[in-house]
Amino acid sequence: MRGDIAHLRSARLWLRPLRPDDAPALVAGAGNYDVSRWLAVVPFPYGLEDARNFIASRMAEPRIAWAVCEGPDSPACGVISIREELGYWFARHVWGKGYGVEAGDAVIDAAFCDPTRRAIRASHMLANTRSARVLDKLGFRATGEGRRRFRALGQDAPVRLMEMTRADWVARRRYRLRTARLALRELRDGDLPALRRIGGHPEVARQLLSVVSPWPEDAARRWLAHGRYRGRPGFRAGICRRGRLIGTLYMGAAPGGGPATCAWFLDPAHWGQGYVAEAAHAFLADTMDRFGIATLWADHFADNPASGRVMEKLGFVRTGTGTGTSAARLEPAPIVVYRLDRANLKGSP
Repeated sequence: MRGDIAHLRSARLWLRPLRPDDAPALVAGAGNYDVSRWLAVVPFPYGLEDARNFIASRMAEPRIAWAVCEGPDSPACGVISIREELGYWFARHVWGKGYGVEAGDAVIDAAFCDPTRRAIRASHMLANTRSARVLDKLGFRATGEGRRRFRALGQDAPVRLMEMTRADWVARRRYRLRTARLALRELRDGDLPALRRIGGHPEVARQLLSVVSPWPEDAARRWLAHGRYRGRPGFRAGICRRGRLIGTLYMGAAPGGGPATCAWFLDPAHWGQGYVAEAAHAFLADTMDRFGIATLWADHFADNPASGRVMEKLGFVRTGTGTGTSAARLEPAPIVVYRLDRANLKGSP
């Protein structure tokens, strides 16, 4: 790998080089049989000497392996590494938070920064359905099956062999659509100033969940990182007019197969010209079909009736009311809730 990638940052995680003082955290995590039983090279029991030997080995060198942390000063809650093959484990107490996918995205992007890398391999024990879901979400494709020795089990077990090529990676980082007047695309680092200006506008921020006005650069950067296109729901697309970013669209799905949701915002300088309806129709038609989403949910604050009119124009049906919060509001406020079935999506493409 090339570049300064020893330290990586995702929306929620800090990835850094392993240190000798990480040994107790590694024992607490990989020393749990629920974790070690799925790992080919980790023995059970796993003690301090095992952890220290790993940290001192070439397999734990910076830019090859990272301690995954929930905060800049937090203990490691997992380890992720990459050479020819991606490998990872996470402590039992953080399972279900999506950290494997989030950390995997960051490391895969770092690996492909090396222009000579053509592919990344991975594998998982066939019985390890959790790891299978992580690798599928990351975009790996199955290439066959094999057998591998698992030290904690003391026996061989069947594994699924997987691969992501550079072409696979590029395809899952690029999102493009066109409408009559607009272009939709993946968000980029260069969009940060425009995102901060638009999202941090007082009239925009108060309609959003987690944005404040003005919008601090670090918070906006994390927001951008969380919304990058990865070939799956949970991303934001930029709305562009004549090459300039004027807003965003969001397609999300809750962890564990929860209800899919959508949202958007637009630069106030472009309000009232039908751009949101035009962009949202194309975006929702594409993403609902692309990801097999039959039903979407959305809401808006009751003091933003213009958003409700856009939803109704698109075919959303009002289902009820509730209370929502915004980081840019002093207190909770009434919201209106809508539902859209794919067959009812309407509007001008």
